[in-house]
Amino acid sequence: MTDNQFDNQNEFDEMANFNFVIHIHLKKRSARKTQTIIVGIPEEFDLNKIIRFWKKQFNCTGGIISKDEDYGDCVTIRLTGDNRQQIAKFLVEEGIALQDNIKVHGI
Repeated sequence: MTDNQFDNQNEFDEMANFNFVIHIHLKKRSARKTQTIIVGIPEEFDLNKIIRFWKKQFNCTGGIISKDEDYGDCVTIRLTGDNRQQIAKFLVEEGIALQDNIKVHGI
């Protein structure tokens, strides 16, 4: 995976724009089924590219929900399965967020 693949469309100072928090939740659906829910990724990143990569990498299904009834008006990404740690690692490695800006929540 190249560093340029998920670049922000606008050039920005790396440390100046990390004033957001990304929440990664795990939601239980039924019996043994779970969903990973990601809230707070800035819309300046190409979310379609990111989710396409995650779906291939984690072998799961998912989608982008613009207005989620549980999480308000912010853009929400839902993936099947428990992918919290892999998503947090990806966000840090690709420079989308700092480790301090990512909150991983349990069930």
